[in-house]
Amino acid sequence: MTSGWQDFRRELRGPRNEPPSTARGVFAILVLALVTLPTFAGVAADAGQLSWPQFRGPNSTGIGDGKPPVEFGPDKNVLWKVAIGSGISSPVIAKGRLFLTEFDRDTNQLSTVCINLRTGKLLWRRSVAPAQIEKVHEISSPAAPTPATDGERVYAYFGSYGLVSYDFDGKVQWERRLPLPENIYGAVASPIVAGQLLVLNHQGKEAYLLGVDRRDGRTVWKTDRSRYQYGWSTPVYWHHDGVDEIAVLGGDFQPNQRLMAYNLVDGTERWWVAGLPPCGKSTPVIGGGLLFFAAPDIIMDPAAENANPERAARMYANNASRVVAVKPGGQHEVNQTHVAWSEHKGVLGVSSPLYYNRRLYTFQNGGIVFARNAQTGALVYSGRTGASGYYYSSPVAADNKIYIASEEGVVAVLDAGEQMNVLARNKLDGGILATPAIVDGKLYVRTERDLYAFAAPTAAHQRRAQLAPGR
Repeated sequence: MTSGWQDFRRELRGPRNEPPSTARGVFAILVLALVTLPTFAGVAADAGQLSWPQFRGPNSTGIGDGKPPVEFGPDKNVLWKVAIGSGISSPVIAKGRLFLTEFDRDTNQLSTVCINLRTGKLLWRRSVAPAQIEKVHEISSPAAPTPATDGERVYAYFGSYGLVSYDFDGKVQWERRLPLPENIYGAVASPIVAGQLLVLNHQGKEAYLLGVDRRDGRTVWKTDRSRYQYGWSTPVYWHHDGVDEIAVLGGDFQPNQRLMAYNLVDGTERWWVAGLPPCGKSTPVIGGGLLFFAAPDIIMDPAAENANPERAARMYANNASRVVAVKPGGQHEVNQTHVAWSEHKGVLGVSSPLYYNRRLYTFQNGGIVFARNAQTGALVYSGRTGASGYYYSSPVAADNKIYIASEEGVVAVLDAGEQMNVLARNKLDGGILATPAIVDGKLYVRTERDLYAFAAPTAAHQRRAQLAPGR
């Protein structure tokens, strides 16, 4: 199907610089939709087989399977632990392999790493050497975007280099050199797989949404996003009512930003929520027939907050942040027609919302959690996890439990019930900026120096027995 689709697209496109007629363009879109819709619709169905295929797992939901441990630490319920290089990309998992990226400060090389999921053994490391390393925020890294996988290949994006595709044995399949994003905080948005496409939110002075053929890396469409130059939001795929869309949160420093939805087939704009504050960073989440997103206003760096707390208090008092739920089926601006609810309290700064058990969870710096009825926005409860500090990692969930990691390296575990109930606070031996992964009851956590695999006592004990001398 892929080959035929490529050939037919080339035939419809004609000479490189020849614009198609209206009739020809409409016909091309109809054919592309008919050919690719079955594949797009299968993304959600295949997600479980892919385990944890992108940032925050299946379609960025943050929801895993099995029964992960509630209590764990450097010496407790450890299945394995392996030292890793610098970087803040999150682990992705498929077919017994775990992938992440690294940055070597000594050589300026950027690497994609493949690890055996069962043992933690390094299977391969493949590196690229960019001509120039992009400038990034002091807490970020040139290896910040999380890879994506379709179960056959892994796709890595580096702002300093571009897109690279490897098979599961580490052989390069294709690469696309892309210009430096020139984003003041560096490239952070991760690529996602949607049907036959790999979609990337390229944010910076040259800002666009890019859809490439995941088989060969060639451009299928490219949509200008110059009004949202400095964004950091990973796109999310939304299939509803026979329609396939990509939603992206805008994030420039100018007012009147937007949550935009694009047609997955050709990249054209479909609808948007307007009038949002600047600095959108988090990724939208789909659940219960709605799309949820958090639109934070400008937040100060920790050092600036500490240096001038009065200014920070004034800024936050007039904050226009909001958490929003959007109904499907809109066209053009949908503020008055398809916004199900909007609330100002509980807006995240960087981490993304979690939809779980018909509730929407958001976490703020300081370990403050807000749980809402996802359909109405009504507050179910709010409280503190007891793990202070800043939060850049996003929450994940499994087995009616929610896991949220702080920058200081504490993973709080909450019961996903009607009341606030902190089950555990687990201190690791390193800070955490990456989002954990949950697959088959195992919890995978990247700290600043190590990658941990945690498992419930039985599984962890069996693994230690297998590694014991004489076995």
